[in-house]
Amino acid sequence: MPNHTINFVTIETNTNVDEEIQALEELKNDLRIKEGKFDFEGIVPMPEEIKKGATLGLDMETGEKIEHKDYALDGGVYKPKSPLTRKRLMVEYGCDNWYDFSNLHWGTKWNAYEFESIQDEEHVLFVSFLTAWDSPREIVEKIKTYCNQHNLHLDWTAEHEGEDGIEQIA
Repeated sequence: MPNHTINFVTIETNTNVDEEIQALEELKNDLRIKEGKFDFEGIVPMPEEIKKGATLGLDMETGEKIEHKDYALDGGVYKPKSPLTRKRLMVEYGCDNWYDFSNLHWGTKWNAYEFESIQDEEHVLFVSFLTAWDSPREIVEKIKTYCNQHNLHLDWTAEHEGEDGIEQIA
């Protein structure tokens, strides 16, 4: 399994009509392209209750362990201490911590990083970014569905670190 995957994503209008242009602009906004990101949370937001566990651990300035009254380290990730809360999160989201949520709903453990906007115009978006281990296949499927609904063309390829060739994702 590679450590990093380089994703190349092109989304463009098919006929350049106003509806397609508007749909592409809305998708760019959801992904926070203008903020220099390709943010999976614009497609599948991580619930705050789950996201909070990702911010616990070590204080970056002091290196001291941060304890929280409502969360405990369990299996290498912070989860709510309350069994009822954990059960509710499992029912609602299929998981009770950031790591499992990311893998289940995004297809990779972290959000996109090292984002580069190669072409961002009214009719086309071409970007690249890295992901951990693999392309965010669940995000790809959501974007693919959106593109099909709004007559946008999606091309998504990936290069996996340490492997030869390019994989066509969508």
